[in-house]
Amino acid sequence: MTALKNRAAAAVDLAPPPDLPTFAAFAVSRPSEPLPVVESGEEDLLSSSMVPARREAFSRGRAAAHAALRAIHFDRGPILSGSGREPLWPDGATGAISHAAGFGVALVAPAEDTDGVGVDLEELRNVPELWDHVPRPEERSWLGNLEATEREAAMLALFSAKESVFKAFFPRIGSYFGFERASLAPTASGFVGRLADGLDRDYPSHRTFAITSVRSGDLVLTAVILPKTAASGEVSRSGYRDGPALPTSESELEG
Repeated sequence: MTALKNRAAAAVDLAPPPDLPTFAAFAVSRPSEPLPVVESGEEDLLSSSMVPARREAFSRGRAAAHAALRAIHFDRGPILSGSGREPLWPDGATGAISHAAGFGVALVAPAEDTDGVGVDLEELRNVPELWDHVPRPEERSWLGNLEATEREAAMLALFSAKESVFKAFFPRIGSYFGFERASLAPTASGFVGRLADGLDRDYPSHRTFAITSVRSGDLVLTAVILPKTAASGEVSRSGYRDGPALPTSESELEG
């Protein structure tokens, strides 16, 4: 069944994140394309115990990352992994990788232009366990107001968006944080989010940021490009625009 679903997904023309800033680049390695050969050094990250599907996902993710880095003139050798399995980007660049349904995707940007970048790709599927771990109380509220036929896709989009948020902020924070530390509300183009106080001093709970979400067939792609914050605390350059203010409520890396 998975192979059949992946073949169906492969026929989809995966749409890129909308309204990308000119300094950023997005790239895709498609399952219809020949399997990429990983660069020297990256092959050491492929464990002999990896199943073929996992090896292919890794290879396609790295191929997409190199293509995106070439587009911004930062492709400077192998992309290794840190202690948390996060990609280690060339000096001066930042980005994120994800993969699903045979696709590998990457979103990158010069570090001087953004506080962080996140991307996540998910294939629509029934994952009831997400309801126990992903949404905060205020998110359960707006999810509960949706038609039942829309709720499953909205939950997966919320999960994907929080994965993108995690990838964007992990290099800044330097440690794992749970889904409950970010609150998201739906918008016309995806979500507007904010972090819990104390997680990132440049992003207190009153500062919001945008997460785009686009659906292509049974695939959901979310992306975050944080604006650049100057040393003074002022936003000096824009990624995706800061979102509208949200009411305060009491109430992982390579994808």
